[in-house]
Amino acid sequence: METVLVTGGTGHLGRDLVRLLKPGHRVRVLARSRGDDPDVEWVRGDLATGAGVAKAVAGVRTVVHAATWSPAARRGYPLPADLVRTPGDVDVFGTRRLLDEAARAGAGHLVYVSIVGVDRSRLPYLRVKREAERLVRAGGVPWSVLRATQFHWLADRMLGRAARMPVLPVPADLETQPVDTADFAAYVAERVEAGPGGQCEDFGGPEVLSLEELVDQWRRFRVRPVRTVRLPVPERAVRAARDLTCPSGRRGTTSWSTWLRARAPE
Repeated sequence: METVLVTGGTGHLGRDLVRLLKPGHRVRVLARSRGDDPDVEWVRGDLATGAGVAKAVAGVRTVVHAATWSPAARRGYPLPADLVRTPGDVDVFGTRRLLDEAARAGAGHLVYVSIVGVDRSRLPYLRVKREAERLVRAGGVPWSVLRATQFHWLADRMLGRAARMPVLPVPADLETQPVDTADFAAYVAERVEAGPGGQCEDFGGPEVLSLEELVDQWRRFRVRPVRTVRLPVPERAVRAARDLTCPSGRRGTTSWSTWLRARAPE
């Protein structure tokens, strides 16, 4: 069996992907701390510093680069500073290090996990992801770029944090297309088997929802007495949000309500 390296293998998407890859591949994960799955080869390292990267890519045919660093996603809510800057230690400098070492090791395929709409957004985090895509295309390793819409778990985390406020302002008319990481992981695993595909078809959830619909469904399944107020937004913001959806792309099968129902309190 060929060895597949997964960066970001301890994250939500990474865990789903590792589970799908294990039956047919030797799976290696580069992580800052060792996980507890005995069927995975763990390499201790850090893309932000370069530690362990050369060891991680040695003898690997395919690299799935799913690691990323978004402070807003980690904390569960955005700050004004996130609209100005975001760190590029992992997404830019780490991607460059990974590509250099993968090329030296003779890797035959690098799969990069990105975000729908990165080429049309001015948000600093998405601009960082766009730069990483550029590096992948020019990196000398045959590549595939796979973009997904916002993950269910992230929408759930951000709404959970926002709901702590006395009143939750909702820019109701913005469109969103949340997707399950398990659905997207199956698409990534498919690409691993198929080989380099360049810019691949965007992947989104099965339905496009207004933010108002998204919040209403979340309130129903999370059973929280959250007061909301409808927030008007300019047409420019509506268009920007629509750019982060892909209604004509590949679609998963797990709806937002289905995902919430499976995780609803007893």
